Amino acid sequence: MQKRWMTILTVLLFATTLMAGLTTLATETLAKDKPIIVKMTNNIPKYPPSRNPGSIWYDFIARKLEAKSKGRFKVKIYWGGSLYKDDATQYAAIRDNVVQVGLSTGGRMGSEIPEINLYALPFMFKNMEHVRRFYFGPKGFNPQGGPAAKLYDPLFAKQGYKLITFVPVGFQNFTSSKGFLEKPDVFKGVKFRIRPSKLAAEIMEAFGGSAMVIPFMESYTALSLGTVDAGECPLYLMYATKWYETGNYVTISRHSMMNTAILTNPTFYNSLPPDLKKVWDDTFEEGNQFYFKIVQDMEMMMPWIMMSQRPSLQFKWLSEEQRKKLKEHVKPLLDKYRKTIPKEFWDAVEATRPK
Repeated sequence: MQKRWMTILTVLLFATTLMAGLTTLATETLAKDKPIIVKMTNNIPKYPPSRNPGSIWYDFIARKLEAKSKGRFKVKIYWGGSLYKDDATQYAAIRDNVVQVGLSTGGRMGSEIPEINLYALPFMFKNMEHVRRFYFGPKGFNPQGGPAAKLYDPLFAKQGYKLITFVPVGFQNFTSSKGFLEKPDVFKGVKFRIRPSKLAAEIMEAFGGSAMVIPFMESYTALSLGTVDAGECPLYLMYATKWYETGNYVTISRHSMMNTAILTNPTFYNSLPPDLKKVWDDTFEEGNQFYFKIVQDMEMMMPWIMMSQRPSLQFKWLSEEQRKKLKEHVKPLLDKYRKTIPKEFWDAVEATRPK
Protein backbone atom coordinates (compact mmCIF):
# COMPACT_ATOMS: atom_id res chain seq x y z
CA MET A 1 0.00 0.00 0.00
CA GLN A 2 2.78 2.39 0.96
CA LYS A 3 4.60 1.57 -2.28
CA ARG A 4 1.44 2.34 -4.24
CA TRP A 5 1.05 5.75 -2.58
CA MET A 6 4.70 6.54 -3.28
CA THR A 7 4.13 5.74 -6.96
CA ILE A 8 1.06 7.99 -7.07
CA LEU A 9 2.93 10.84 -5.34
CA THR A 10 5.83 10.47 -7.76
CA VAL A 11 3.47 10.66 -10.75
CA LEU A 12 1.68 13.71 -9.30
CA LEU A 13 4.98 15.44 -8.59
CA PHE A 14 6.16 14.76 -12.15
CA ALA A 15 2.88 16.04 -13.58
CA THR A 16 3.03 19.19 -11.45
CA THR A 17 6.61 19.86 -12.50
CA LEU A 18 5.73 19.26 -16.15
CA MET A 19 2.76 21.62 -15.99
CA ALA A 20 4.84 24.29 -14.27
CA GLY A 21 7.47 23.95 -16.97
CA LEU A 22 4.89 24.17 -19.73
CA THR A 23 3.31 27.22 -18.08
CA THR A 24 6.69 28.94 -17.80
CA LEU A 25 7.49 28.08 -21.42
CA ALA A 26 4.12 29.41 -22.56
CA THR A 27 4.60 32.62 -20.56
CA GLU A 28 8.08 33.12 -22.01
CA THR A 29 6.77 32.45 -25.52
CA LEU A 30 3.95 34.97 -25.07
CA ALA A 31 6.38 37.54 -23.64
CA LYS A 32 8.70 37.03 -26.59
CA ASP A 33 5.84 37.19 -29.10
CA LYS A 34 4.35 40.32 -27.56
CA PRO A 35 5.55 43.29 -29.66
CA ILE A 36 7.62 46.08 -28.15
CA ILE A 37 5.70 49.33 -28.57
CA VAL A 38 7.80 52.22 -29.90
CA LYS A 39 6.14 55.63 -29.68
CA MET A 40 7.76 58.25 -31.92
CA THR A 41 6.89 61.92 -31.58
CA ASN A 42 7.76 64.87 -33.82
CA ASN A 43 6.63 68.34 -34.87
CA ILE A 44 6.62 67.77 -38.63
CA PRO A 45 3.72 67.05 -41.03
CA LYS A 46 2.52 63.52 -41.72
CA TYR A 47 3.89 61.46 -44.61
CA PRO A 48 2.10 60.98 -46.89
CA PRO A 49 1.08 63.54 -48.14
CA SER A 50 3.99 65.68 -46.91
CA ARG A 51 7.21 65.48 -48.94
CA ASN A 52 9.29 66.90 -46.11
CA PRO A 53 12.45 64.73 -45.95
CA GLY A 54 12.05 64.48 -42.19
CA SER A 55 8.53 63.10 -42.62
CA ILE A 56 9.74 60.59 -45.20
CA TRP A 57 12.58 59.57 -42.87
CA TYR A 58 10.22 58.96 -39.92
CA ASP A 59 8.01 56.76 -42.06
CA PHE A 60 11.07 54.89 -43.39
CA ILE A 61 12.39 54.19 -39.87
CA ALA A 62 8.99 52.98 -38.63
CA ARG A 63 8.49 50.59 -41.53
CA LYS A 64 12.06 49.25 -41.35
CA LEU A 65 11.93 48.65 -37.58
CA GLU A 66 8.77 46.60 -37.94
CA ALA A 67 9.96 44.70 -41.02
CA LYS A 68 13.50 43.93 -39.82
CA SER A 69 12.22 42.77 -36.41
CA LYS A 70 9.50 40.66 -38.07
CA GLY A 71 6.84 42.44 -36.06
CA ARG A 72 8.59 42.38 -32.69
CA PHE A 73 8.70 46.19 -32.85
CA LYS A 74 5.35 47.93 -33.24
CA VAL A 75 5.82 51.61 -34.10
CA LYS A 76 3.31 54.42 -33.57
CA ILE A 77 4.17 57.88 -34.96
CA TYR A 78 2.57 60.99 -33.44
CA TRP A 79 2.85 63.60 -36.17
CA GLY A 80 2.91 67.39 -36.10
CA GLY A 81 3.20 67.94 -32.37
CA SER A 82 -0.08 66.06 -31.80
CA LEU A 83 1.26 64.47 -28.63
CA TYR A 84 3.37 67.31 -27.20
CA LYS A 85 3.15 70.95 -28.18
CA ASP A 86 6.42 72.10 -26.63
CA ASP A 87 9.99 70.85 -26.31
CA ALA A 88 10.05 70.72 -22.52
CA THR A 89 7.11 68.30 -22.33
CA GLN A 90 8.54 66.12 -25.09
CA TYR A 91 11.97 65.93 -23.41
CA ALA A 92 10.36 64.97 -20.09
CA ALA A 93 8.39 62.22 -21.85
CA ILE A 94 11.61 60.78 -23.31
CA ARG A 95 13.33 60.83 -19.92
CA ASP A 96 10.31 59.08 -18.36
CA ASN A 97 10.12 56.50 -21.19
CA VAL A 98 6.58 57.60 -22.05
CA VAL A 99 7.79 57.95 -25.65
CA GLN A 100 10.74 56.06 -27.06
CA VAL A 101 11.86 58.32 -29.92
CA GLY A 102 11.86 62.11 -30.03
CA LEU A 103 13.88 64.84 -31.65
CA SER A 104 15.82 67.87 -30.55
CA THR A 105 16.55 70.72 -32.94
CA GLY A 106 18.45 72.99 -30.57
CA GLY A 107 16.61 75.89 -28.96
CA ARG A 108 15.76 74.77 -25.43
CA MET A 109 18.20 71.85 -25.57
CA GLY A 110 20.96 74.38 -26.22
CA SER A 111 20.49 75.69 -22.69
CA GLU A 112 20.81 72.15 -21.27
CA ILE A 113 23.75 71.18 -23.49
CA PRO A 114 25.53 74.36 -24.68
CA GLU A 115 27.94 72.33 -26.82
CA ILE A 116 25.21 71.56 -29.35
CA ASN A 117 25.34 75.23 -30.39
CA LEU A 118 28.57 74.36 -32.20
CA TYR A 119 26.97 72.88 -35.31
CA ALA A 120 24.54 75.80 -35.70
CA LEU A 121 27.26 78.46 -35.66
CA PRO A 122 27.83 80.23 -38.98
CA PHE A 123 30.16 78.65 -41.53
CA MET A 124 31.27 75.74 -39.37
CA PHE A 125 30.96 73.21 -42.19
CA LYS A 126 32.32 73.41 -45.71
CA ASN A 127 29.78 71.13 -47.37
CA MET A 128 27.60 68.06 -46.75
CA GLU A 129 30.58 65.72 -47.03
CA HIS A 130 32.15 67.63 -44.14
CA VAL A 131 28.92 67.18 -42.17
CA ARG A 132 28.85 63.44 -42.94
CA ARG A 133 32.44 62.95 -41.75
CA PHE A 134 31.81 64.85 -38.53
CA TYR A 135 28.69 62.87 -37.64
CA PHE A 136 29.33 59.43 -39.15
CA GLY A 137 33.07 59.03 -39.72
CA PRO A 138 35.45 58.59 -42.68
CA LYS A 139 33.09 56.21 -44.49
CA GLY A 140 29.45 55.27 -44.27
CA PHE A 141 26.65 56.46 -42.00
CA ASN A 142 27.26 54.68 -38.70
CA PRO A 143 25.73 56.85 -35.91
CA GLN A 144 28.70 55.94 -33.72
CA GLY A 145 31.30 56.30 -36.48
CA GLY A 146 32.20 59.98 -36.25
CA PRO A 147 33.67 62.18 -33.54
CA ALA A 148 30.28 63.78 -32.90
CA ALA A 149 28.90 60.69 -31.16
CA LYS A 150 31.95 60.33 -28.91
CA LEU A 151 31.72 63.99 -27.92
CA TYR A 152 27.96 64.30 -27.47
CA ASP A 153 26.93 60.85 -26.15
CA PRO A 154 28.09 61.57 -22.57
CA LEU A 155 26.46 65.01 -22.59
CA PHE A 156 23.04 63.68 -23.59
CA ALA A 157 23.41 60.76 -21.15
CA LYS A 158 24.05 63.19 -18.31
CA GLN A 159 20.69 64.85 -19.06
CA GLY A 160 18.83 61.53 -19.11
CA TYR A 161 18.80 60.75 -22.84
CA LYS A 162 20.35 58.15 -25.13
CA LEU A 163 21.54 59.75 -28.38
CA ILE A 164 20.45 57.52 -31.26
CA THR A 165 21.85 59.55 -34.14
CA PHE A 166 22.24 63.01 -35.57
CA VAL A 167 20.18 63.82 -38.66
CA PRO A 168 21.51 66.81 -40.65
CA VAL A 169 18.41 68.66 -41.85
CA GLY A 170 20.39 70.76 -44.33
CA PHE A 171 22.25 74.01 -44.86
CA GLN A 172 20.29 77.18 -44.25
CA ASN A 173 19.96 79.87 -46.92
CA PHE A 174 18.39 83.32 -46.98
CA THR A 175 15.13 84.43 -48.55
CA SER A 176 14.57 88.19 -48.66
CA SER A 177 12.30 90.86 -50.10
CA LYS A 178 15.06 93.48 -49.99
CA GLY A 179 17.75 91.95 -52.20
CA PHE A 180 20.54 89.41 -52.13
CA LEU A 181 22.33 89.03 -48.79
CA GLU A 182 25.80 88.58 -50.20
CA LYS A 183 28.05 90.95 -48.25
CA PRO A 184 28.14 92.41 -44.74
CA ASP A 185 26.91 95.93 -45.52
CA VAL A 186 23.59 94.78 -47.05
CA PHE A 187 22.44 93.17 -43.79
CA LYS A 188 22.02 96.52 -42.05
CA GLY A 189 18.35 97.32 -41.48
CA VAL A 190 17.11 93.86 -42.50
CA LYS A 191 14.61 92.31 -40.08
CA PHE A 192 14.90 88.52 -39.87
CA ARG A 193 12.30 86.01 -38.76
CA ILE A 194 13.95 83.55 -36.35
CA ARG A 195 12.88 80.56 -34.28
CA PRO A 196 12.92 80.89 -30.47
CA SER A 197 16.68 80.65 -30.00
CA LYS A 198 19.20 82.95 -28.38
CA LEU A 199 21.86 81.74 -30.80
CA ALA A 200 19.69 82.43 -33.86
CA ALA A 201 19.23 86.03 -32.66
CA GLU A 202 22.96 86.40 -32.04
CA ILE A 203 23.77 85.13 -35.53
CA MET A 204 21.47 87.62 -37.28
CA GLU A 205 22.80 90.46 -35.17
CA ALA A 206 26.37 89.37 -35.92
CA PHE A 207 25.60 89.59 -39.65
CA GLY A 208 24.30 93.13 -39.06
CA GLY A 209 20.54 92.63 -39.12
CA SER A 210 17.88 92.49 -36.41
CA ALA A 211 15.89 89.46 -35.26
CA MET A 212 12.23 88.87 -34.44
CA VAL A 213 10.95 85.60 -32.98
CA ILE A 214 7.90 84.43 -34.94
CA PRO A 215 6.29 80.98 -34.60
CA PHE A 216 6.93 78.76 -37.59
CA MET A 217 3.26 78.53 -38.61
CA GLU A 218 2.95 82.34 -38.60
CA SER A 219 6.12 83.02 -40.58
CA TYR A 220 4.57 82.99 -44.06
CA THR A 221 2.10 85.71 -43.07
CA ALA A 222 4.82 87.78 -41.39
CA LEU A 223 7.03 87.59 -44.48
CA SER A 224 4.11 88.32 -46.83
CA LEU A 225 2.97 91.40 -44.88
CA GLY A 226 6.47 92.78 -44.43
CA THR A 227 6.47 92.38 -40.66
CA VAL A 228 9.92 90.92 -41.31
CA ASP A 229 12.06 91.21 -44.43
CA ALA A 230 13.89 87.90 -44.50
CA GLY A 231 14.17 84.39 -43.15
CA GLU A 232 16.54 81.43 -43.17
CA CYS A 233 15.98 77.73 -43.76
CA PRO A 234 17.04 74.88 -46.06
CA LEU A 235 15.70 75.17 -49.61
CA TYR A 236 13.23 72.31 -49.39
CA LEU A 237 11.67 73.88 -46.27
CA MET A 238 11.59 77.22 -48.06
CA TYR A 239 9.54 75.50 -50.74
CA ALA A 240 7.34 73.50 -48.36
CA THR A 241 6.45 76.62 -46.33
CA LYS A 242 6.04 78.75 -49.50
CA TRP A 243 8.45 81.33 -48.17
CA TYR A 244 9.77 81.69 -51.71
CA GLU A 245 6.47 83.40 -52.58
CA THR A 246 7.14 86.26 -50.15
CA GLY A 247 10.32 87.77 -51.63
CA ASN A 248 12.13 87.83 -54.95
CA TYR A 249 15.62 87.03 -53.69
CA VAL A 250 17.11 83.77 -52.47
CA THR A 251 20.76 83.77 -51.46
CA ILE A 252 22.40 80.34 -51.47
CA SER A 253 24.70 81.11 -48.56
CA ARG A 254 24.88 77.73 -46.78
CA HIS A 255 25.74 79.83 -43.75
CA SER A 256 24.68 77.41 -41.00
CA MET A 257 23.55 73.83 -40.49
CA MET A 258 20.07 72.97 -39.29
CA ASN A 259 20.43 69.74 -37.40
CA THR A 260 18.32 67.29 -35.42
CA ALA A 261 19.40 64.96 -32.63
CA ILE A 262 17.24 61.82 -32.41
CA LEU A 263 16.86 60.72 -28.79
CA THR A 264 15.56 57.71 -26.89
CA ASN A 265 15.26 56.61 -23.29
CA PRO A 266 18.46 54.87 -22.08
CA THR A 267 16.56 52.32 -19.96
CA PHE A 268 14.43 51.37 -22.95
CA TYR A 269 17.46 50.99 -25.23
CA ASN A 270 19.50 49.00 -22.71
CA SER A 271 16.57 46.64 -22.07
CA LEU A 272 16.38 45.51 -25.69
CA PRO A 273 17.61 41.95 -26.33
CA PRO A 274 20.86 41.81 -28.35
CA ASP A 275 19.19 40.82 -31.63
CA LEU A 276 16.64 43.65 -31.44
CA LYS A 277 19.32 46.13 -30.41
CA LYS A 278 21.19 45.22 -33.60
CA VAL A 279 18.00 45.68 -35.63
CA TRP A 280 17.56 49.09 -33.99
CA ASP A 281 21.14 50.23 -34.65
CA ASP A 282 21.21 48.92 -38.22
CA THR A 283 17.88 50.56 -39.03
CA PHE A 284 19.01 54.02 -37.95
CA GLU A 285 22.30 53.62 -39.83
CA GLU A 286 20.35 52.70 -42.97
CA GLY A 287 18.03 55.62 -42.28
CA ASN A 288 20.97 58.03 -42.19
CA GLN A 289 22.09 57.00 -45.68
CA PHE A 290 18.52 57.16 -46.98
CA TYR A 291 17.94 60.64 -45.53
CA PHE A 292 21.28 62.04 -46.70
CA LYS A 293 20.49 61.19 -50.31
CA ILE A 294 16.96 62.64 -50.13
CA VAL A 295 18.18 65.96 -48.74
CA GLN A 296 20.96 66.39 -51.30
CA ASP A 297 18.68 65.48 -54.21
CA MET A 298 15.98 67.89 -53.04
CA GLU A 299 18.43 70.74 -52.46
CA MET A 300 19.66 70.37 -56.06
CA MET A 301 16.14 70.37 -57.52
CA MET A 302 14.51 73.08 -55.41
CA PRO A 303 15.83 76.23 -57.17
CA TRP A 304 14.54 75.02 -60.54
CA ILE A 305 11.22 73.90 -59.10
CA MET A 306 10.69 77.23 -57.31
CA MET A 307 11.67 79.29 -60.37
CA SER A 308 9.32 77.26 -62.57
CA GLN A 309 6.45 78.18 -60.25
CA ARG A 310 7.53 81.78 -59.70
CA PRO A 311 9.49 83.19 -62.68
CA SER A 312 10.26 86.49 -60.90
CA LEU A 313 12.25 84.63 -58.25
CA GLN A 314 16.02 85.16 -58.43
CA PHE A 315 18.82 83.04 -56.98
CA LYS A 316 22.42 83.89 -56.19
CA TRP A 317 25.00 81.28 -55.22
CA LEU A 318 27.72 82.73 -52.99
CA SER A 319 31.30 81.93 -53.93
CA GLU A 320 33.74 80.53 -51.39
CA GLU A 321 35.38 83.95 -51.29
CA GLN A 322 32.06 85.64 -50.43
CA ARG A 323 31.35 83.05 -47.74
CA LYS A 324 34.83 83.62 -46.34
CA LYS A 325 34.21 87.37 -46.06
CA LEU A 326 30.92 86.81 -44.26
CA LYS A 327 32.64 84.37 -41.90
CA GLU A 328 35.27 87.00 -41.10
CA HIS A 329 32.46 89.46 -40.38
CA VAL A 330 30.89 87.17 -37.75
CA LYS A 331 34.25 86.20 -36.21
CA PRO A 332 33.48 88.00 -32.89
CA LEU A 333 30.52 85.66 -32.39
CA LEU A 334 32.65 82.59 -33.14
CA ASP A 335 35.31 83.83 -30.73
CA LYS A 336 32.66 84.25 -28.03
CA TYR A 337 31.59 80.61 -28.36
CA ARG A 338 35.18 79.38 -28.40
CA LYS A 339 35.27 80.42 -24.76
CA THR A 340 32.26 78.29 -23.80
CA ILE A 341 32.55 75.24 -26.09
CA PRO A 342 35.58 73.02 -25.27
CA LYS A 343 38.49 72.93 -27.69
CA GLU A 344 38.06 69.24 -28.58
CA PHE A 345 34.74 70.04 -30.29
CA TRP A 346 36.35 72.66 -32.54
CA ASP A 347 39.27 70.34 -33.24
CA ALA A 348 36.87 67.60 -34.35
CA VAL A 349 35.23 69.95 -36.86
CA GLU A 350 38.62 70.87 -38.33
CA ALA A 351 39.90 67.28 -38.33
CA THR A 352 36.97 66.19 -40.50
CA ARG A 353 37.11 69.15 -42.92
CA PRO A 354 37.61 68.04 -46.56
CA LYS A 355 40.74 69.43 -48.19
